Amino acid sequence: YNDFFNIQGLYTIFEEHELLIYSRYGNLIFKGSDDLKWYGISNQGLNKGKLVPTGTYFYLLRPNDPNYRNYTGWVYLNR
Repeated sequence: YNDFFNIQGLYTIFEEHELLIYSRYGNLIFKGSDDLKWYGISNQGLNKGKLVPTGTYFYLLRPNDPNYRNYTGWVYLNR
């Protein structure tokens, strides 16, 4: 069990990163940074402040470093 979504090494290397998490329908449900980690709770949209349901979510990681490109991927949340 993980307490929050973690990309290993992210929080120590890219301190100015932006993490965007989208539902499978393409709706932005979370906008995070080094100070705001994703605990499976939406902080964007209609369900702001609520736990998101079990399912697949997609992320966009913007490292905000000119030497690195943006990264995309997915995470499966199981409650």
